[in-house]
Amino acid sequence: MRTLREVRAVRATCVSRMRARAVVVICAAASLASCATTGTGAGGGVSVGSGASTNRSFGRADERQRIGSFASVQSVAVSRRFVYAATGGGIAIYDRLAESWMPPLTRDEGFFDQQITVMAGDPVEDALWIGVPGGVVIYRPQTQQLQRTIITGVPDVIAFDRSGSGDAFVRAGGAWTRVSRVGMTLPSSGPPPANSLVLPRGLDAVYQQFPALRSQSALMFRTQQSDRPLRNANIVSGAASPERASEVWLGTNGDGLFRVDPTFQQATSLPFGLIAPGAGALAPSADGVWVAGLGVPSIRSGLTLASLDLQRWRWIEGTINVPLIGMRTYGLVTRADRAWMATDRGVVRVKLDRSEAMVAWTTLDGLPDDRVYAVAARDDGAWVGTARGAAYITDSSDARNPRTRGIGARVLENTPVYALQFTGDTLWMGTEGGLLALPTPSGVTGGSLSRPLGVDPALRRPVRALAWSDTVLLAATDDAVLALAPRGGREPQRIDVLDTRLVGQVTRLAIDERTMWLAGTDGLVMTVRGTNAVRVLRVGVDLPGPALDVLLTRDWLWVATPQGLMRFRRASDGGLL
Repeated sequence: MRTLREVRAVRATCVSRMRARAVVVICAAASLASCATTGTGAGGGVSVGSGASTNRSFGRADERQRIGSFASVQSVAVSRRFVYAATGGGIAIYDRLAESWMPPLTRDEGFFDQQITVMAGDPVEDALWIGVPGGVVIYRPQTQQLQRTIITGVPDVIAFDRSGSGDAFVRAGGAWTRVSRVGMTLPSSGPPPANSLVLPRGLDAVYQQFPALRSQSALMFRTQQSDRPLRNANIVSGAASPERASEVWLGTNGDGLFRVDPTFQQATSLPFGLIAPGAGALAPSADGVWVAGLGVPSIRSGLTLASLDLQRWRWIEGTINVPLIGMRTYGLVTRADRAWMATDRGVVRVKLDRSEAMVAWTTLDGLPDDRVYAVAARDDGAWVGTARGAAYITDSSDARNPRTRGIGARVLENTPVYALQFTGDTLWMGTEGGLLALPTPSGVTGGSLSRPLGVDPALRRPVRALAWSDTVLLAATDDAVLALAPRGGREPQRIDVLDTRLVGQVTRLAIDERTMWLAGTDGLVMTVRGTNAVRVLRVGVDLPGPALDVLLTRDWLWVATPQGLMRFRRASDGGLL
């Protein structure tokens, strides 16, 4: 007769085996973030987790999105509807039917794997199978469902059962494993018959079918401008459409994704995301946002234009005379068809028309210092704040020899200038010595500097950021945010709800008719101007890294971070949903 301890042990074993067979998990899209179940099948384990953001303070996926760099495409897969392009920043997803981009699969959506060994588009449903060391991940974009199956080894081949069951055969370490769509695994005694498999066509199969792509791809993808280095797109990955005989998708090392018709020798570029990793500064455009780089070493670097709906992207890289690779941008402003970049290698002015011409100013041209922290543009030039004073640059860019341009007025010699803001004809300067005003500045003479009204000692401490809207000028120091009314003559008022202790080192201010924002290395704090409601976004929870710049548009909040561009949907009061 068994003892009570033995009976309990047998019962626990039976319960464990029953639970091991239960591997079907259904997750509603709205509750994916809190739905995660694990179990073990006959030959491995299954983990079905969320496809929604791991940040539970946001509901729908479009309320919070992070876009990194997708210029270097390491792997490509195609299903019936979607094209998947894997890069170091995640997996970009292109809807072939709607000809639009879906939200990418990144760490924010629960995909934490850094190494992808193989990808395959599902021939039965619009899903992506991803091989990673020790497992296979299945992602369904339409439901944002992420499912993980544990297998032994590193997958190098993913094929599908032709019989109609839709199961996948995964080869890892020379051994084959059958994986069902719900994550059940069954070891295979040997490789399945070739005639029973559907093997997605990768780059090698594309080259075998279209050998001309090897020799003629350079001519198809070559882009050349007189002032740019010659670029030949380096193809590193590819896949063929499962239902279209003459449609292939090629991934390049630095030029993004291309849709190619090999029969007619036509290639269409489909850029998505940032041209280089990291976002350093933001500026508005007529229908989108300009993003300047962070200076992270990469194959390409420059400006990225993102449309408000994240569907249209434009990349502008440096010229032969003005290379932008490795250049850290601290400030970015746009005016008319020009963008002004404040960088650690001087000031760069970029024409945003088709010429994309660039001119740079450094200490060799008369700048006080090559470390430029801020820029404020006018129609005929721009004021720049450097680590050793401020100067005016006359924009004579249409001259035949733009390098003969000199620097105009210079003020605040040997004083760091961190922020610049025009309010009408007055230029406000956030400096190491406090807040200063320069009435009616010109490019010839700087004018006389003055301090604002008020006795608050914060106005004489280093001012890190400035912002202007309506009749309110915001100024941020390391420990306070003050609101001034330059046109009304009122005493400066402290905005206590914008607590600098919540954001760490202050980086930026933003204000519009509805809200005020304070950004820093530890996050963001916001207040609604009508109700004084406060919202805090913290690094590691709501933001992937320090908030380096902030831009407000009607429906969106844009944040530049070292991990990429963040977009948040705004509510009717200007806050976040």
